Amino acid sequence: MIRHGQTGWNAEGRLQGRLDSHLSEVGGAQTERLAEALAAVPLRAVYSSPLLRALDTASVLAARHGLRVLIVDALKEISLGDWEGMTMDEVAARYPDRLAARRRDPLHVAPEGGETILDVEARVLPAVHEIVAGHPDETVAVVAHGAVNKAILLSVLGSPLSAYAGMRQDNAAINVLEWDDRGPRVVALNETGHLDGLLPRHPGSSETPAARRAYTPRPPQE
Repeated sequence: MIRHGQTGWNAEGRLQGRLDSHLSEVGGAQTERLAEALAAVPLRAVYSSPLLRALDTASVLAARHGLRVLIVDALKEISLGDWEGMTMDEVAARYPDRLAARRRDPLHVAPEGGETILDVEARVLPAVHEIVAGHPDETVAVVAHGAVNKAILLSVLGSPLSAYAGMRQDNAAINVLEWDDRGPRVVALNETGHLDGLLPRHPGSSETPAARRAYTPRPPQE
C-alpha cells in the first residue's frame, strides 16, 4: 500500500482532497525511486485511486511490471469540501469555528461539504477486502492517499481511528500488509528508505503539512 508522490500543492501546504494536482519534480523522482524499489516484487496487479496524483504514481509502477492500472473509485482521498485548495492559514482565517471543532473531534466533524475519517473508513474498507479476496496468495500494489492509507492501517492494526493524527504517511511511502489464515497484519509501515536524498531529513519534511495541521490539536495561543 503506497501513498502517491509529492505534488506541488503538497510542497505548498495546500489541502487537496478530491481536487486534482500533478506530481512535482520531486514527486516524479520519488515515483521513479518507488518503481525501482519494487521492481523485483512479483506484483500481479496495481490498483489506484482515480485522482491524477495517485494514477501518475501507479502508472510508473505498473509499467515496470507490464501491468495496467486498475482504478477503484473508493480509494480516492477524503473530501475536504470548502477547504480544498486552501492553506491551513486560509482555513483558519475563513472557518475558525469549524476548524476548531474538527481538531477537537475529527471523527465526527467535517468541513462543509466534506467527509469525516469515519466516512472514509466506511467506503475504503469494503474495497480493500474485495481486492484482498480477489488475490489469494498474490502480491498487489494499492496506490492511494494519506487519509485512505491511515484508515486502512489503523483497521488492520486494530487501533482506534482516534489515533489518526499520530500516524504518518509520507509521499511515496511503502506499507506492507499481509493477509493469511490468522488475519491481516502490518509488516512495514511508512517505509521511505528508497527516497533518501530527495528531501531534507528532518521531522515532517515529506508529510503534507496542511493535512497534519488539520488534525493535530494546536496550543491555545494559536
